[in-house]
Amino acid sequence: MSKDAATAGRCLNCRAEVLVPNSFADLDLIQCGVCRMSLKILRAGGALRLAIADVAPLRDEIRSIEQRMHTLESDLARARASFGIGANGFGLGVVYVVYQIALRNQSLSKELFTTAIMVAIVSGVLLELANFLFLAKRKEMSRLSDEIDIATADIRERQAKIRDSLRK
Repeated sequence: MSKDAATAGRCLNCRAEVLVPNSFADLDLIQCGVCRMSLKILRAGGALRLAIADVAPLRDEIRSIEQRMHTLESDLARARASFGIGANGFGLGVVYVVYQIALRNQSLSKELFTTAIMVAIVSGVLLELANFLFLAKRKEMSRLSDEIDIATADIRERQAKIRDSLRK
């Protein structure tokens, strides 16, 4: 086949070059040799443009990604709302009361309980802050945020392909 007998176009899916024989008419179908996507030939104003022939699979992928994003967003909200190791502050408050009663021979009093509550709150907040800033909670939240960003980019990419394919 001579060079004049074919025109090069770009696959909308993988951006690979596809040689389209000049004998193919407007709206004929051709398959990309790289990604095997079925492409529709559009010859408007003498210029060749290749569009994805069937965008239904792309729409299905978008729905699937949106479902995955919904799950990721709920996981992220749960991770942000969880108390993780911060709940151990309550245990430290109880340990403080037991220590004061058993080893320091203090009696149960309002001051002891107030101090124990303060120990529980402060230690819980500090533990949760450490978990948020340095430990597993921060790592999990970063991972989920990154996955949501990737899924959002995937949706935008597929929407652009659909838009380009439906454009006349």
